[in-house]
Amino acid sequence: MTPVEDSAPRKGGGNTRRNLLLLLLSLVIGGGGAWLAKGFIEKKVNYYRAQLEKTQPMVQVVVPVRDMRRGEIVTEQDLALREVPAEFAHVGAVRNENYQIAVGQRLSFDIAKGRPLLWAHLEGGLSPTFSGMLSEGMRALTVPVDEVNSISGFLQPGDNIDLFMNYQKAVFPVVQNLHILATGTRTVRDKTGQVTGTYQTITVEVAPEVAKKITLARSVGSITATLRNPQDAGPIDSNPYTVAQLLNKPPVVKKKRRILPKKKGIQYIIGGI
Repeated sequence: MTPVEDSAPRKGGGNTRRNLLLLLLSLVIGGGGAWLAKGFIEKKVNYYRAQLEKTQPMVQVVVPVRDMRRGEIVTEQDLALREVPAEFAHVGAVRNENYQIAVGQRLSFDIAKGRPLLWAHLEGGLSPTFSGMLSEGMRALTVPVDEVNSISGFLQPGDNIDLFMNYQKAVFPVVQNLHILATGTRTVRDKTGQVTGTYQTITVEVAPEVAKKITLARSVGSITATLRNPQDAGPIDSNPYTVAQLLNKPPVVKKKRRILPKKKGIQYIIGGI
């Protein structure tokens, strides 16, 4: 007998295809659900973040724009402002309204770029000592001034000046480009934007040798200060200025005394043959 082939479909192959389709469909549905859930969560997070930023007060704190090491002097160029929620701002952080007190101070600790600058990082803190304003190796010298020498009271802490000495009808340059630390008791950190003329002294930052020079000049003549543009670093004429130059007269040349040679006299020979 010839065997007859069974033309009926096999149940096993159909089940496999159906299972694959169901698996693929479940993956598509699961992936789509995950994508939708991720988008929903992100949208909710952004919404609540925006609401939080709207309702929470922000404050500006000072941060360094570069890594700074212990012993460095803080300058305005080293600092920037960053907004942070007031709730999370450090109580000892330097703020926008008082950062100028920090400028010119020396760091007591290293501080990383972008980290809030704290008063504890600074040698003088919020109430710095006057000596903390001095650069290494420099001295503070107080010089008395009057209305003329104080430029009618317009000299301010942070200005630069040249000093001249008036002595025996001539003017001699003493020292140039001195930095004023204080006028009276008002220091470079007391920047209120107001100019006051009620002071009788100015305090300048000088090297020890320059301090000796100014002290000696004060003892032999009178001192005059001239205000210098902060961008002007050029040298001044070191030659003295005399009354003859003021009156456009040729300088008086002192005649040298002529010393006549001694006449030869008679030579005496003491002794005998």
